[in-house]
Amino acid sequence: MSVTTTSTPLGRTVSNGALAGLVAGGVGAAVQYWVVEPVIKKAIALEEAGAEAPAAHTHAGDVGAHSHGGDAIIGRSEQIVTGLVTVLVVGVLIGIAFALAHRYLHSRIPGRGTTGTVMFLTGVGFAAFTLAPAIVIPANPPAVGDPDTVDTRTLVYIATIVCAAALAAAVTAVARHRALSPEHRALAATAVGLLGATFGMWALPNATDAIPATVPADLIWQFRTRSLAQIGVMWLVLGSVLAFLSTPARSHATAPATAEPAHTPAGV
Repeated sequence: MSVTTTSTPLGRTVSNGALAGLVAGGVGAAVQYWVVEPVIKKAIALEEAGAEAPAAHTHAGDVGAHSHGGDAIIGRSEQIVTGLVTVLVVGVLIGIAFALAHRYLHSRIPGRGTTGTVMFLTGVGFAAFTLAPAIVIPANPPAVGDPDTVDTRTLVYIATIVCAAALAAAVTAVARHRALSPEHRALAATAVGLLGATFGMWALPNATDAIPATVPADLIWQFRTRSLAQIGVMWLVLGSVLAFLSTPARSHATAPATAEPAHTPAGV
């Protein structure tokens, strides 16, 4: 049975979520800079090389000669800093939303104690908001992508998250069904998850862009796996930190101590 945490003040829930999200965002920003960014630089260099090739055929006196460096409104360094700050801000916002979701849903989530329910919700969040969209619409580096399909890909992305969240809720409901034994609940929840995921993969339209022949396959693979690893690490850190901050022992340790009445000696 999960530990009731509704006695925790709402402000403490929000602050715990913000702190957990800030830590997760900091780790995610570090992973993005050291792990994902090198692949993005390779993709940008590849894209610029492909764009400069046709320009080499223009006449020397053409007024329309193109220069990537001079046309850039925002430099790459500013883009990197903006991206890292965005990861931090998004981490804090997701952390607050995650903490509030656990506060009001913990009694309906399988798991032993606060840590169990937090980590279960972490797994559900990663599966619904990260893994499912990554499978249906894999991420592509800057060198890949058709601007004409942005709207379609966005709609499919949102639909994937909605379907995955609904499936996660159904699996959770089956896993908590009291009419079934624990063994049967596990089997039924697994069956619902597999059938639902299979149906979703079949029903959702294919909105992935074709990979140009000029883009190496290993570059695509590196970008997708590293991007998925970055967000996965963020989810893991978010859940771990929030579980640590939300445990009853931690809450009691940070709660203001109440003064006990002084002991009066006998005969006084």
